[in-house]
Amino acid sequence: MTELINNIGKIFSALGFRSISRTIFSLLAVVLLVTTTACNGAQTNATVNPTQTTNPRPGKITELYKPIAPPVGGMNNYSDVDPRQNTSEADAKAKRLIEKTENLSKGNTNPFKQLGKQLDDRSIPERVGETTEKINRSAQETADDVAKGTRKGYQNVKENTKSFKDDVESAVDDLGDKARAKTNDLKNDIRKAT
Repeated sequence: MTELINNIGKIFSALGFRSISRTIFSLLAVVLLVTTTACNGAQTNATVNPTQTTNPRPGKITELYKPIAPPVGGMNNYSDVDPRQNTSEADAKAKRLIEKTENLSKGNTNPFKQLGKQLDDRSIPERVGETTEKINRSAQETADDVAKGTRKGYQNVKENTKSFKDDVESAVDDLGDKARAKTNDLKNDIRKAT
């Protein structure tokens, strides 16, 4: 028997377990945890609706809160709109749109007249004339802007050319002065050498 215990001790030490008592205690704790969780006879929360109470009369469901909306029937038994919310503006807009579509459907069958009534009371030739005037005005403004830009560009090129000319003249003068100075230095060096 002692040989068996020594062999079990060697197996536990080879596997890295520190002591047999700790391992047995851990296994017992796991078994206790599994059995208490799996064998619990309490009812789960998933089967109870939190808005319902237990009712002494079976088949009759009661609610925990007092609803503010009157039941209207249907799948949810209540309206989707909060009765405290003011929806008069939305109702008025819906009524206007319904009337407008009814008037349009009863009205003109000529699409040009219908288009004209939807936009305003002006005729299509008047609108075309106004659009042509706007395009002409826009083209004239664009042409004026291009002319102004061209004038400015010409002035910039003229100024840049003048400044370039001045820069070249000063560079040539500086180069001439340096050449004279080097020539004089060379003359002086030759005189000193002879």
